[in-house]
This record gives sequence, structure tokens and C-alpha cells, in this order.
Amino acid sequence: MNLLCVCFGLESAPAGMTLPDSEKDYLDVYKPAATFLYSHPDCNLSFSFNGNQLQFFKKKHPEFLEILQQLTSRKQVEILGGGFYNPVFPLLFPIDRSGQVDMLSAEIRQTTGKRPRGMTLCASSWDTSLVTSLETCGIEYVLLDSSIISPSKLMYLPVIMSDRGKSIDIIPLYRKHKPSEDVPAEEYLSSLFLAVKKNVRGDYYDREGNERYVDIQFSHEEFHQLLKNGYLLSIYETAKNKFGNTIRFSYPSSYRRITQVRVPAFITAGLSSDIAQWAKIPYTSVTKNDGYPVTIYDFLQTYPQSLALCCRMLYVSMLINQYHGDKARKKAAREKLWTAQSGEGFVCTSKGSLVNSTYRQKAYRCLNEAEMIVRDSSKFDESISSFDYDGDGTDEYICRMLNYTSCIRLLSGEICELDVMQSASNYADNPSRIEEFDGCTDGYYRGMFVDHIFSDNDIKKYLKNEPSGTGIFSQLKYSETRFSGQHNEIQLSAQAEFSERKQEISLRKKYLSNSNGFTIQYILKNESSSPLHANFVVESNFAQTNYIEGNFIPYKVEIISSAHRKEIDTTKSASEIDGSGSLSDVSAVQISDSENGLSFMFEPNENCGFYFVPIIFMRPEYNGTKIVPAEMTFATAMFWPVQLEPGMEMEKTINFSILNINRRNPKKMEKRK
Repeated sequence: MNLLCVCFGLESAPAGMTLPDSEKDYLDVYKPAATFLYSHPDCNLSFSFNGNQLQFFKKKHPEFLEILQQLTSRKQVEILGGGFYNPVFPLLFPIDRSGQVDMLSAEIRQTTGKRPRGMTLCASSWDTSLVTSLETCGIEYVLLDSSIISPSKLMYLPVIMSDRGKSIDIIPLYRKHKPSEDVPAEEYLSSLFLAVKKNVRGDYYDREGNERYVDIQFSHEEFHQLLKNGYLLSIYETAKNKFGNTIRFSYPSSYRRITQVRVPAFITAGLSSDIAQWAKIPYTSVTKNDGYPVTIYDFLQTYPQSLALCCRMLYVSMLINQYHGDKARKKAAREKLWTAQSGEGFVCTSKGSLVNSTYRQKAYRCLNEAEMIVRDSSKFDESISSFDYDGDGTDEYICRMLNYTSCIRLLSGEICELDVMQSASNYADNPSRIEEFDGCTDGYYRGMFVDHIFSDNDIKKYLKNEPSGTGIFSQLKYSETRFSGQHNEIQLSAQAEFSERKQEISLRKKYLSNSNGFTIQYILKNESSSPLHANFVVESNFAQTNYIEGNFIPYKVEIISSAHRKEIDTTKSASEIDGSGSLSDVSAVQISDSENGLSFMFEPNENCGFYFVPIIFMRPEYNGTKIVPAEMTFATAMFWPVQLEPGMEMEKTINFSILNINRRNPKKMEKRK
């Protein structure tokens, strides 16, 4: 090897960035980059943008796009394509893949006058089916992290992959060759050249003296630092002055035109190494070395909230694909769907916690708006269906009612998803506590209508928000005893053994859905031959859909207790308000989300104890070095003491309603006194 071609590139920003963050990013990164490139015509760079960035530049900084167009015209930079909202492509249906690619390609062509031929992928998430999808969109090559390519194929040359008669070039990205300011520019370039030369010495392609190629992509933080300290300029000038005969700089499309060599390879599904390290153990960096590639599907299995969002996205995509009404409405719904497919809601982001609740809730909001468009443009019939919604081999129940869509699963018999159409949020998007970060482990999923059975000692711990045993039913998988889509009815049952005495107990649970909520009936039976003394708890968790540390509106809670209406301070837990850890003799509870104009009403058939606590979940930032507040839930529970003789039953019923605050009669709570 006598010549090395190096390409530096700049990654795209998150597709869901706010305007203030986008403005700061422009001032810190893009404006200095444009100034630097315009004043140094010998320097090359490739840019990756998402559609939101380009629209931001059009509206706020058209001068940047003018400079970018000039830089492209003088063949100094290349603009790479991708998905308009930077989605995780393997998770999408083919129609959404091509739509996202074509939409961004059209935006780039309109902006710069040149259609992109190459593209990047969110998290380098790759699947073999993408070959056909991308080739159909006119994409000739894609940049992928070198960690998902077999080491035997990493020859610092373009790789070509074929699948069912279609083929596409793969340009490997080498993270290990990123420059460091601690190393002088000359030493860095010399070591880079020697490392590549050593790796390719004597291989088949070296006999023909082919020029080798290294592509390195920088994050915005890395690029800002290199540019600010003059290190990037030093690299370019040192290469020109001292390595002019051995190292040159270019961009992917230019290099591809020069070299005719391709390394044939078949690349299995994979994920960028910097993301894959988090895909084995939740929120813990682990390097896998078992020989199996890590895929986006492994990541989703590790992070249930991301998997739940993916299931919701696929379901809404299916609804849109099956809709055959007004084309304009279908297009509007699909655009909302594409917005929700932004990769930041599914995988790690370069900033913030590993799984960002803000991006995820934005995605749910767009998905619900897309469903509403389809509903409003056709005759909508309320329905309950049963099918394997999340691909775990067990059927779930999807309730599509006038004011909400919900998912009920057999595990703990809970509502694991509650998408309210009015506010367009998923109020059941809750994580569980992890001891390493939150001080204790829940051991169950924090959905709605999660059932527990506690001893007196365990419930005292539970009311103090301490680890309190298993709760039994919260960890069991219920069985279906009756399902009627015609009557909107779901009946479940579970059997368990309680306490050290292993008393046999059973719980029957019935959901009756209606346009505004549910009626949930419980029948707890003592199946043992001795008296049962316990406490029955029904827990419901409400995700704080607008949670930003120090800048959010907490839920408002009003209760009717002992025939008096009370408003509760929700910044504190029940144990901080009352020494017993709960409020007693409660006949109605109303939880209000004033920001979204909604209230959730609980009305038990018998007065109960009421418990609540705001829980902030702590999670590591992307680099894993700092634990920060990531998301928040408002945990509530209604509970009753249980005294049952052998063979006896106890029945409890809860009416759960979703109310529009703006339309609600302000005297409604008063009438319940």
C-alpha cells in the first residue's frame, strides 16, 4: 500500500431536537464548520443531516445552506442521505423505509441541487433486507460501523453485498482510528498510515497496489472540540505538507469513483458497537465476545419500553396501510407516523439517558395523532381484539375505544399501554426500579391495575416505598377464562400460594371496557383450609408525560375521604403526609393532568385505603459515567384488608374513567360526597 485516502464526516443531530438546542448546535458546530471549509478549499468533509435539520436551516439560517451549496458545487463536501427522521430502518415496513429515504433525498436535492447516492443509518442498525429496500430508492452505498462487519472483510476498501439479485456498497466506519488531541497531528497521521499498511500487507488487493480508504465520523461534541482547538486544521495541513505523497483527504462518493475494487461479503444483522455494549444488561456497558452479533432486536428485548414503542409504531403503521379512504388524510397520517419513527425514541442518544423518555413520549404523541387522523376520516367502530401484539408468543388484548387505545397483557393482568387520544400520550409508559440506580428493585412491571397480595408486615414496607416482597399476583401470568369482543369483556384468573404457610388463593379479574374507561371486577377466593388474613392492593402508575427535571407540572390529586373533598400535595408521598403511609376511608380519587386537560377517576365499590408516591427513576447518561434523573411516574394504589374463611370469596369493583377537564362538570366531585 502506497496511498491512503481519509474521509472525515460529521454525524447528524437527533431528529427530535428542540429549537433552542438546534440553534446552539448551529452556533457551536455548523457555523464554524462552514466558515472553516469555505476558507480552506483543500479540506474535505461529509455531512449527514436529517430532514428536521434541513428545515431548521431553511427557516432560521438560509445563509448556511447557500454556503453548503457552494461547497458542494466545488466538490469539497458531500451530503449523505438517510431517513428523513433518522429512523431505525430494520424496524420499519418496506413502504416506510422507502418513504423516509425518498423524502430526505428530495429535501437534499432541493436544498443543494444534488441527489445523495450514499447514506448513513441510525446506530448503524443493519439488516439484510435493507439491500433491496435501499437499492430500490436509488441508494448506491451505505456507511456502517466496522464492528458489524467480519474482520476478515475489513481491508480498508469498499465492501459489496448482494441479496436476491440486488447489491449495494458498504463503506466501513472506523471508530478506533479517531484522532486524539493528546497525539500530535504528524504522529497521528503516521500511526494511522502504518496501522492500515500493517493490516493490509500481503493481502490479495495489495498486490495490485490499490489505494486504501478510511472513513471516520465525528459526533458533534468531538467535531466542535477538534475545530475549536485547531487540531482538525493541523491534521489537514500536516497531511498536505508532510504526507502529500501518501495521505490525501476526500469524501465517499469521490473515492468510489476512483477505485473499482470491492470486497464481496455478506453482512448479517448488527448494531453499532457503541450502542451494542448496552444491549445485554439494562443500563450497563458490557462487551459481548460470544461470537454472535448484537442486533436492534436484542436491544429492544433488554429495554421493554423501547419494545413497547416499537409495537405501537408497527400497529399504527398497519392501521394506516389498511386504510383506503381519503388519500390526503392517509398521507398526513403517514407523515405523523414517520415523525414518530425517529430513532432517538428507540435507541440511545448522544445526550441524556440511555432510553430517553422525552423522545419516546414525542413518538407516542405522533402515533396517536396518526391514529386519530385515520379514525376521523373513516367510520370508527369500537372494538377489542386478541392477538400477539408484542411478539412474545402470548396473545394480548387491544382495546380501541372512542377516547383511548389500550393494551392488556396476561403478565400480572395489567394495562401495559394506555394511549389517550385527546392528550396523545401513553400514560402507562413506566419503567421499573433497578437497585443499582434507584436503591431497590421492583421485580414487576409498573403498569395500571397491577395486583398485589401482602401480609401486614409487607404492606407496611410497601406504604413506605420500601422493598416489600413479591406481591405474588404482580409477577404471575394470568390465564384467560373468557373473552368476548362483542361485549367488550375480558376475564382472567390466577392461582397462587400466599405466605410461608403456602395458603392456596385464587383471583378472578374481569375488564369491561367502555368509551371512557373500564370497569374492573376482582373476586379473591381463599382456596385453603385455614383463614386468610392479608391485604389486597391494586396499583396504577401514571407516567409523567412531560417530565423534564425541575420544569414540569405534577399531577393534581383530589380525593373524597370520610365524605369530605380534599386536594393532595403530590410533590410529597402519602407517607410524608400521614404517618401511616396512606389515606383512609377513600371513596373516590381523581388524578388530573392539567397540562393535557385530562382527569382519571377511580371509584371503588367500597371505601379503601389510598397510597401514592412520585417516583423519579435514575439512569446513566450515554457515556455511563453519570447517573441522572431520566423519567418519573406517579404511583398510586387502592387497598383493602382481607379476612376470609376457608372457601369464602371477596369481591371488589373499580370504575375507572378518563375525563376531559374542559368539559367536566365542576360539581361532579361534589355530588360524590
